[in-house]
Amino acid sequence: MQVYAIPIFIALLVCFFIAFLLTLPWTIYQYRKYGYFSFWKTLLILSFIFYGLSAYFLVIFPIPSVRNNCVSIDPGATFTQLRPFQFIQDIKRETSFNWNVPSSYIDLLKARPFFQMFFNVLLLFPLGVYLRYFFKKKVKWIYSALIGFGVSLFFETTQLTALFGTFKCPYRVFDVDDLITNTAGTVLGFLFAPIFLALIPSRETLNEQSRSISNQKKATFGAQLIEIILNIIITNVITNFILGLLKRPGIIAEEILFAIIFFILMVVIPVIWKGHTLGSKIVRMKLIPEKGNWLGSFSRRYIIVYVPFLFSALSRIFSKYMSNDLLVNLFIIGIAFLSGLLWLIIIFHVLIRWIKKDKVPYFNRYGQIQTVRDTGPDPASRHPK
Repeated sequence: MQVYAIPIFIALLVCFFIAFLLTLPWTIYQYRKYGYFSFWKTLLILSFIFYGLSAYFLVIFPIPSVRNNCVSIDPGATFTQLRPFQFIQDIKRETSFNWNVPSSYIDLLKARPFFQMFFNVLLLFPLGVYLRYFFKKKVKWIYSALIGFGVSLFFETTQLTALFGTFKCPYRVFDVDDLITNTAGTVLGFLFAPIFLALIPSRETLNEQSRSISNQKKATFGAQLIEIILNIIITNVITNFILGLLKRPGIIAEEILFAIIFFILMVVIPVIWKGHTLGSKIVRMKLIPEKGNWLGSFSRRYIIVYVPFLFSALSRIFSKYMSNDLLVNLFIIGIAFLSGLLWLIIIFHVLIRWIKKDKVPYFNRYGQIQTVRDTGPDPASRHPK
């Protein structure tokens, strides 16, 4: 089992790494294009990446420890098996299996060629399920067969060429039976896919959801949250860039610089840019004060969002003054505790309101700011009659 567990574990690690790198860009893409984050689309894509990595790593691992692996290979070894259905002969040779004797079927569970054939079928079975999800119609099974054969041929070529020249000599066998069983597995997955696809929304359902939300004028809760997160990230990038140009500015100067840049991004720019922050531009959203008081609304919004950062800044500043004075230390610890508690309250509040499908985050509600999707000018307005 370790032979199978290690490649799958490596695939899981690589998948987590890819997800870590692409989570923010993928989230921005979804909010920018559709106005919301689709859990099912993300899960399908992530699961397909994990499956693809697992299948490929199962094919190439374990790899030789050195590039010049020819010295460890028997000179008489062959790395091609071109006789179709050779696994049937191998099963007969290694067991007492007989089609006409049902009691001999149990011997299959002891045969290495049977398990090899079974796992080769299983390897591309999920691929057939994914293909059925995209092709939908059962009559397109021939497409799944061709794709499965192509993927299997890629795997076998990878093995025959020693990972495309990564190693001097092949370390796996190019087996025509693998092409047959892999292709059969893809077709079986395609035919039996409805059993598994009944557990997830259809493409039509997801597309209808996308159209429904895309037609809404108001921005979703998630889009409003991502807009704030992007402004915070941009503020940190600009702050760190400026700090890199300065020599030891001190922690107080660092916090003041962050507050100023954040004020510019959250108040000055949207007032000048008529309701757009850098973050809202990225996710295609516009901020509109409910009472028309642009400066007042954006200033309140800035204060509400900046308060936890202010407590964090005070905690960092006061931590430099820890001493032997018990009262001073208790005061500093209290500030740090309040800072952490405030962040926890905000995080839990946002998560709960998101789960309950609230439409407006607290910072826009108390800032008295409405948010609308900015999908660009109406095409009709660009082509007047």
